[in-house]
Amino acid sequence: MTAVAERREGSRPGRPHGLLPARVAVVAAAVGAVVVTRGDLLLVMAAGAVLVGVLVIARPETAALAAVGLIFANATVVAVREHGAPGAVDLLVPVLLLVAVGYQLFGRHLPALLPRPALWMVAFLVVQIVGSLASRDPQLSVASVQTYLVEGIVLFALITNAIRGWHLVRLAAIVLVAVAGILGALSLVQELAGLKGQDFGGFASMSNAVINRADGGGAPRHAGPIGEQNRWAQSLAAVLPIAIALGVADRSRGARLLARISGAGIAAGIIFTYSRGAAVGLVLTLLVAISLRWIRASTALIAAVVAVLVLVSVAPTFTARASTVLSVASSVGARTNSDAPKDGSFANRSTELLAATSVFLRHPIFGVGPGLFPTYFQDEARAQRADRIVGVDREAHSLYLGLAAETGVLGLAAFAGFTASLLASLARVRRRFLGTDRDVAALATGFALSVVTYLTTGLFLHSGYIRYYWLIAALAAAMGMVTTADRVARTGAARIVKETP
Repeated sequence: MTAVAERREGSRPGRPHGLLPARVAVVAAAVGAVVVTRGDLLLVMAAGAVLVGVLVIARPETAALAAVGLIFANATVVAVREHGAPGAVDLLVPVLLLVAVGYQLFGRHLPALLPRPALWMVAFLVVQIVGSLASRDPQLSVASVQTYLVEGIVLFALITNAIRGWHLVRLAAIVLVAVAGILGALSLVQELAGLKGQDFGGFASMSNAVINRADGGGAPRHAGPIGEQNRWAQSLAAVLPIAIALGVADRSRGARLLARISGAGIAAGIIFTYSRGAAVGLVLTLLVAISLRWIRASTALIAAVVAVLVLVSVAPTFTARASTVLSVASSVGARTNSDAPKDGSFANRSTELLAATSVFLRHPIFGVGPGLFPTYFQDEARAQRADRIVGVDREAHSLYLGLAAETGVLGLAAFAGFTASLLASLARVRRRFLGTDRDVAALATGFALSVVTYLTTGLFLHSGYIRYYWLIAALAAAMGMVTTADRVARTGAARIVKETP
């Protein structure tokens, strides 16, 4: 869809400048962390709501920036789940996004947008609806479709219409990186200060999973505000390329510094989840970037060597666990050879992957229905004689095999079409600005690699907490609609803005 609006830059009200929203977010989070340790989180949230309200009144478009930070921090869920806040708190994010959308449509008189990737999301919805109605448990399956409608399509539509133009996309990226950096750094604080029993009001929870339990004690796995270590690692890993892009190429020295510090916090957060899937996913993303010539091979090699040396020195437990990926052959061999070295995690995942493949082959067109694979898992596990996990409903442990089992070939095709359309728009922006505006091209690259990171980690992780993917995808779609005219808006000259997905 193409929308054209003519105006003078000087007439655009309330345009955000500098790093004000990001600075407010960082200061508020720092004050909140101090107070949270004393158990006064609801007071902090109330004060934060007042702060956000004042900011939104002054600059309505920043409501979307606040929503981005709240979504990634899972803040409203934490408030309700951990601190007994009323359920109405869950409405805060959609209200903020609606305020921002209303400002864009009625305050700035911009037309509504329907980015091209959104058409693929609608196609994916249709496939899920048909699959649900034909499933053996339509009620359960329709509930999964409703979640996709709210956390996927509605979220995507609101964000892409609320965050319009280069300035807001850049600020949204800064807020996203800052929030992820703060949350990741909490894991480092817990480790260095011996505060593993302090979860910072639910924003730095610990998983029940423990590494090296047999050695005595073991290392608990950090799970962030969502309470699941692998999905939290995946979400942090997806933000890391954006932090690197801002840290390397943003024109503001303050933004570069903030992004670099946040990147270190994000890396620490990933390390203390001890997630092998996130580690392998980031390596695969690096290889993709090299193959596309988005990153020089020499630069990538130097960065990889430095990263390995640092990890071996400061995070030996993570390094040792990540290196077990190389023993996957022996782990698979353990299924048939009782004398082979065993890795329970790999054995379980092998069972889950084979089960998902089997279910897909029997239901190849529409799948068994969204959210229903776990109800088929037990029959498959028994058929494989996988005694370790008989009696437990499990996910496919792979985004793609999970989609295949639950939505079939048609669902996979719709998801692939969405991803291809999204990456194509980012590639166009990157090419357009590569020779003129390094910061824009770098951020487009960062968003593209962010999407790729989620997809590579998806090889080993199913679609739990996939709203994080839709959040990043929506911001990437907004980045994919940045145009040359929009980029030079700061000159104040009359211009025509064309937003073309």
